[in-house]
Amino acid sequence: MFSSRNLLHNRRYLSKKLTSCSFGSSLRPIAKFDNSVNRDSNCPTLELLEKENHFGIKSHNVVKLPERLKEAVDKILGSCQDGNLIKNSEILNHHLIFKKPPLTQSKLKEIEVSCTERVSATQLFPDTSFMSVDDEKKLSNSLNNKIRRNINQTAYNWKPVVYNESMSMAYLVARLAPDFASLYKIFCEIRSRDPGFQPQNLFDFGSGVGTALWSAKSCWGVTKFKEVFCVDSSVDMNNLALALIQGGVWPNQQGEHRAMEEDSTEGSSTLKGLYFRQFMPASPAVKYDLVVCAHTLLELPSAELRLQMALSLWRKSQGYLVFVEHGSRAAYEVIVEIRDFLLSLSDGSKEANLQGHVFSPCPHEARCPRLADTTPCNFEAKYESLVKKQQVLKERFSYVVLKKGSRSETEPRWPRVVRPVLTRSRHTICRLCTNEGKLEEIVVTRSKHSKENNTIARKTKWGELLPVQLSRPEAQLDHSPDDKENVKLS
Repeated sequence: MFSSRNLLHNRRYLSKKLTSCSFGSSLRPIAKFDNSVNRDSNCPTLELLEKENHFGIKSHNVVKLPERLKEAVDKILGSCQDGNLIKNSEILNHHLIFKKPPLTQSKLKEIEVSCTERVSATQLFPDTSFMSVDDEKKLSNSLNNKIRRNINQTAYNWKPVVYNESMSMAYLVARLAPDFASLYKIFCEIRSRDPGFQPQNLFDFGSGVGTALWSAKSCWGVTKFKEVFCVDSSVDMNNLALALIQGGVWPNQQGEHRAMEEDSTEGSSTLKGLYFRQFMPASPAVKYDLVVCAHTLLELPSAELRLQMALSLWRKSQGYLVFVEHGSRAAYEVIVEIRDFLLSLSDGSKEANLQGHVFSPCPHEARCPRLADTTPCNFEAKYESLVKKQQVLKERFSYVVLKKGSRSETEPRWPRVVRPVLTRSRHTICRLCTNEGKLEEIVVTRSKHSKENNTIARKTKWGELLPVQLSRPEAQLDHSPDDKENVKLS
């Protein structure tokens, strides 16, 4: 079964697979560690978090829900009478993770033409000169039915999720913990790299159960937002989010949700200035420090509506705009679509409110190099299961954070680790996305980069920044010998 021939074939296959990836191996850049920045005690944003860590490293710990949120969830789930809640949550979670955006009309037309040609090539057409009109009609209907079945099997059948009361409860069980972990990890990087940013108001489009609000409060420790505006088309989802904020107490189903008076109880989660709406406000006059759109883009019925909504959210932001989706290929491509669209507006428009840059994860504004790669640009967050206590799970997510204004020239544009770091006995391999918009691979050793820098590379995890400056070796420059001498003399 495991013959030498099979093993040799597997090695050749793996070798071919590894060398065909987008990360360069034969033309690796030279990595110079930026240790001087870490030792600058005058720069609070670039200080070492721990003795063995650096600024690019964030928390590796498991993200846990706040105790007050856990108590509210336990109270709500304790009063739930749905016996199929766990099963429904698993089905919903599987659907959301593998969900794709709706197909465009041009793509549907391509599928229709392809299916028609495929069915026609395999269909035997008898001589219709001896057939009656009814027989010809039956033959035509049979062919059309085969084409229609083929189209249904090939084309993705997109449907919106209707969040009624039972579906909202299933979403709570399935997505509260992983969505909180991914948002908390994104917010913590904003807080670490921009400590002067303290959001006073929050706009959450597709707010769901209020995960973005809980994540923001846990990250920045904001005891009182001036305004929190949550938009979700489901009334039952808004009621559930409000019940979580009120400690598991369901709100009155009658009437419209209005601004809530702040509870006098010390440490209460209830906020003054909290609004729930089913529709996007028409006026773009009110700006928000932090605008979030988490796990909502794939629920919109067309690409045109996605871009229109992204533009509306970008106009509402006066600080950071965060888009988060699951880590699938389809969700990643939607994130890239939104990123490129807003960057094109920033470059081509003279309107000051549309000017901005990518804060994370990209260290550049160029086309995403992972589009040509076999895997999407996604990252990982660890969290505790809401159903099975103390069980640690992992969530894959894709995201982009856009910031208003131009990029700061003082902040180092370190590359980001976009695949798990490979640690070996004598060296460490890091696969990076650089500020030039390229995927590069570097090998860190103790002999070339010192023991301290090798430890830094080993401590850096997938999704974090590596404090290095990359440059090309002179031997790899495409010059003739005479040109090289002239370069050296100059």
